[in-house]
Amino acid sequence: MWIMKYVHKREDGGIAAIELESEDGKMDVNARWDGCMEIHLFSVTEENRKLMDIIHTCDLKGLIGNLQSLDSVCTEFFEGKS
Repeated sequence: MWIMKYVHKREDGGIAAIELESEDGKMDVNARWDGCMEIHLFSVTEENRKLMDIIHTCDLKGLIGNLQSLDSVCTEFFEGKS
């Protein structure tokens, strides 16, 4: 699902950050060693790839949990409604 675009190394040889891109081109991520990351969301069409939004987080698991909770609330609220 993810393609490694670049590995940023520190002077001591450790990894400082990695740059990843989703196979479908709809996301790319710059993830740092400390758990913080910047997530770029794109609209991809046959004609172009346009940046639509940027998310910065230092708590990916917390963000995922909040999004899952949001999805549950929206699903429950809109279920059966037109």
